[in-house]
Amino acid sequence: MPYPDLSFADVSSAVVHQNLRPDIPRCCPSAMANIMRRCWDANPDKRPEMDEVVRLLEALDTSKGGGMIPEGQAGGCLCFFRARGP
Repeated sequence: MPYPDLSFADVSSAVVHQNLRPDIPRCCPSAMANIMRRCWDANPDKRPEMDEVVRLLEALDTSKGGGMIPEGQAGGCLCFFRARGP
């Protein structure tokens, strides 16, 4: 939970009235951060449709870490790792 000290009502209110959004970890690839920011746009009409989000996520190049900080240097950062399977 990004806001453990706030109630659901407080978080909901802050998202709507103060544009509260979670911090994007510094190890997050810029392309991923851009997708996140678009999804969090205060104006719902500017947010991408889910099919576009899926397309953008699938297009991310994570073959070389995608710009993420190496695991040993992440300093507690929780980065994503692309896992494909059956």
